[in-house]
Amino acid sequence: MTITLAEIVALDCVQRTGPEVVVGADLLDRPVRWVHTSELAEAPYLLKGGELLLTTGLGIGGRGPLGEAAYVAALAEHGAAALALELGWTFLEAPAALIAACREHSLPLVVLHEVFPFVEITEQVQSAILERAAAGARRERDVREVLTDALLDGAGPQEITALLSSMVSAPVVVTTADGALVTATGLDPASSARRRRPVARRDVVLLDRHWGQVAVLPPARADDPGVVAACTYGAEALGLALLRSAAGGDLGVRRRHLLDDLAERRWRSSGELVARARVLGLLFAADGPYVALLVTDLEAADVDAVVRAAVGALPPGTALVADAGDDVVAVLRSSAAMTAARAVLHAVEGAGAGAARVVAGTVVGRLEDVDRSIARARAALALTAGGERVVSAAALTAELLLADVRDGEFARQLVREELGPLAVHDASHGTELVRTLRVYLAHSSSKVHTSEALRVRRQTLYGRLQRIGELIGDITAPRRHTALVLALALADPTAGEGSSGATPRPAVRR
Repeated sequence: MTITLAEIVALDCVQRTGPEVVVGADLLDRPVRWVHTSELAEAPYLLKGGELLLTTGLGIGGRGPLGEAAYVAALAEHGAAALALELGWTFLEAPAALIAACREHSLPLVVLHEVFPFVEITEQVQSAILERAAAGARRERDVREVLTDALLDGAGPQEITALLSSMVSAPVVVTTADGALVTATGLDPASSARRRRPVARRDVVLLDRHWGQVAVLPPARADDPGVVAACTYGAEALGLALLRSAAGGDLGVRRRHLLDDLAERRWRSSGELVARARVLGLLFAADGPYVALLVTDLEAADVDAVVRAAVGALPPGTALVADAGDDVVAVLRSSAAMTAARAVLHAVEGAGAGAARVVAGTVVGRLEDVDRSIARARAALALTAGGERVVSAAALTAELLLADVRDGEFARQLVREELGPLAVHDASHGTELVRTLRVYLAHSSSKVHTSEALRVRRQTLYGRLQRIGELIGDITAPRRHTALVLALALADPTAGEGSSGATPRPAVRR
């Protein structure tokens, strides 16, 4: 515990000596750890650092300017806080070399013009330091008790932060390890948090890992023991609150609630969503990109194990993962939808979900629009039942648009007009003309790639294409190409470009 040089100079016993700050008037806020008296020239070598040295100068009397300068240099080297020189015994005035050396080494020099017992000064200063230490210990105890009671009452990170702010009467900010703002109390985080230098800062540790930091901002003072205690014990309390959430299942509940609110658009602002996400350790921001992944067909798999596997497959802090009924949903801050989907599928297969499928929704630009990505993933799932293991909703945009009109009379008529003759021929002769046309158009009318995808000889493909042209006419015309693509999508929305499934059988008149 310390006292400032200004506070020492202001003491009644020091004022009775007629103190004059000769050097270091701008350094009076320097902390003093202890007061020491010595008349030895070797006194600097007896110091630990942070002391105010009281002397009459007897040890340096007669040593001349070089000796006086060396004395001051040694004091500065050993961390003395200040030098107080009493006049009358050795010097009638402070030596010029001593003053110059103090200026050179930024060592405050206080001249005492009246003779006064040093013991009274040391007693008052040491008593003030010890009393301050005792008060600091009491303050630390009070801080620990308040935080302990709050934790026992179930306080979470946001409540702990607000409590710390009230203790120190100053703003308190909590950030993740990479500096992302989690929560702040006492100021507007968007406008002020990043422009104010903390007066105290401590690391928050969760499961032996650096989770983030808690910082106290001005007007709190760095030399206030209550501020230091609140910041130190507040960091410990935040770590315990986070650990309790993770261990007690509260973290999973909060994730589900946040996911539900995102899907149902139950929130007041994007800032609220970001704050809630960051309390969960997620490095989310209002702006994206974001994409939703739907993990389905879990059957008898342990859903909690699937959630853990999905979290482990994605970069730390980038994904909100929670169970949603029979499925698991992940909201990922990334635009690499299919890469993430494949990684999640591989991970959940290893967690016992061998039949799982993963559907990636479309990428959205804001966190508040994640509900669109979730909805698109669910819509795509309805079109791919029993199909591919990893599905991209973005690749099914046309099919999703056609879903609402597929059962209409116009759609049935389009399928009959464009594909009817091919479907009849396939049914009568056991051919695969519809499938051949589908693969051909999917490969941009490339005969080489189509024959490779169908695994047939090029001459066989030529024969099929010739027969298709004979039955339905020219398939290379631009307008005809669009109609054929639409008809194929309406006839069988689940068929892929290389599908070997059954040939679609639209309703046709035979």
